[in-house]
Amino acid sequence: MAIRYAEDKPKSCEYCYFWNEKKKECRQMRCFYQLPEKPPDPDPAHRFWVPCKGCPYGRNPCIGYCMAKILKEQRKKQSE
Repeated sequence: MAIRYAEDKPKSCEYCYFWNEKKKECRQMRCFYQLPEKPPDPDPAHRFWVPCKGCPYGRNPCIGYCMAKILKEQRKKQSE
């Protein structure tokens, strides 16, 4: 995978804030402008609803209601 950099990266390291002119090297271990690698795509079946990840009922066929949502509502009512 190619290394990606932010758009505002200087054309040369010599113009960067972290450039050490005396040693002629960068003061950072990793380039400040280097973007992180893209995280892997989540499971396509549960891409849009994160609480379903790891749900035993999240596999096909789904049971039709969300236990995470029900439990969240119950906890909210108990805390009131």
